[in-house]
Amino acid sequence: MLSAAVHLIPYAVIATLSPLGLAATIAVMRSGRLKAIGFALGVVLGQLLACAVLVAVGAIATPDRSKSHPTFEGLLEIGLAIVVLSYAAMVHRRTETARPRPNGRSKAALERLQRVHVVTASVVGLLFGIGGPKRLVLTALASASIAASGITGSNEAALIVWYGLLATVLVWLPVLGYLLLGNRAMTTLDAAVEWLSRHRRAATVYVLVVLGVALLVNGVRLL
Repeated sequence: MLSAAVHLIPYAVIATLSPLGLAATIAVMRSGRLKAIGFALGVVLGQLLACAVLVAVGAIATPDRSKSHPTFEGLLEIGLAIVVLSYAAMVHRRTETARPRPNGRSKAALERLQRVHVVTASVVGLLFGIGGPKRLVLTALASASIAASGITGSNEAALIVWYGLLATVLVWLPVLGYLLLGNRAMTTLDAAVEWLSRHRRAATVYVLVVLGVALLVNGVRLL
């Protein structure tokens, strides 16, 4: 089970590295503790539901759940490694002057998110946790890895929870820090966002290369 849990880390890290998700979390935190809690719980629940459903689908498609399928897992990780390293190379080739411009729609949506009701914030979090194309693809890959690991029952449920918490850590961890530390957590988050805005490209390339190499090495090992 430990090996299967480790295999899920790269998928979860890529899923949680979402600037929009962190920005939405900070926006909700500025509007009050209850909204922040509702949003975070919604995100975690949405991610858990999506993963559980896809694992169930994978279990149906897997002929023999009692055995692991290391070759399939290896090919899965090698394929993702190629995608991750290709994207890292693309980001690295971008010029320093080609900085992303603020998205007007995203900014307006974040402003509206600060004014919504607690229930609405929770529903938005649920939908965000289920995810758009990127998060759903990563959840599907993680679920396929769980289904192919040969692990069933309570251990399988533990893997789903493990992935769900890792893939949403940049949502629930800031909210937890805010609940425990109050405005000190907001100050730290603002400083972190400011640093990331200045070093976004280098940090993105570094993380992607590390994850891509780790996926490639482990994928080859499983073949």
